[in-house]
Amino acid sequence: EEKYGAPQLTIHRADLLSALEEKIDPARFRMGYKATAVDESDDAVTVTFADGETLSFDVVIGADGIHSAVRGAVFGPENPQFTGLVSWRATFPREKAADLPNLDAFTKWWGPEPSRQIVTFPLTAGREIFVFATTPQDDWREESWTTPGDIGELRAAYADFNPEARRLLDACDSVTKSALHVRDPLPRWSTGRVTLLGDAAHPMTPFMAQGACQAIEDAIVLARALEAADGAGVPDALQRYEAARKERTARIQIASRGNEWLKKGGNADWVYGYDAWQAAV
Repeated sequence: EEKYGAPQLTIHRADLLSALEEKIDPARFRMGYKATAVDESDDAVTVTFADGETLSFDVVIGADGIHSAVRGAVFGPENPQFTGLVSWRATFPREKAADLPNLDAFTKWWGPEPSRQIVTFPLTAGREIFVFATTPQDDWREESWTTPGDIGELRAAYADFNPEARRLLDACDSVTKSALHVRDPLPRWSTGRVTLLGDAAHPMTPFMAQGACQAIEDAIVLARALEAADGAGVPDALQRYEAARKERTARIQIASRGNEWLKKGGNADWVYGYDAWQAAV
């Protein structure tokens, strides 16, 4: 906080989504729509959904995640490359490991080989602890936030690790698992009145913990670019948003591929010293 002018905050994704939902007019919030086609004209964008319905908009922002339907409809199929690593995620109540040190800190254990690491940090005002770990696994490539994993398999993979790290895994009752893929930075995100945001634009592996951070930065810069734009100025606003964000997100996207970031020190100012409210747009 002293160095960058703001504290480091950790938040559960469910809490972040709830906070965002509170700011949205319920009448304008519609779930269960999957885009299958996006067609542009000079003054509107028409989106066709999986149920056959079509709707027209002044602007379409594809903030629909790593498997973005908007990205696919506008820019074509992607080419993810499997890393050979599987990530594991879990949360547990703090009291299950209350005697362990550093539960209030962002803590990382590196293994003797790059394929194994454990990261922990507090959530929900310290009431819960989040655990992230990786293991090598060549024969399983499912990319999902919700696929259940075998906690016994994860514990066995870390049987030779630091005792404190093993205690953290012992406190986890269940885990989810997801294969990690890398994707090259897109040559462009925007076309006319359509743009992408967050993982839809620049999906990255989680080793720098920057995926959601970059999406939030995107949203701030995009809002600033659109704020002063009238209907005719939307395409220019989207191009300015992309130009303001693409170099930074591509750099983080590439840097995130290695899970040894900051292991030997280094300068993190370029990541944490950025202010989306002040960035040139």
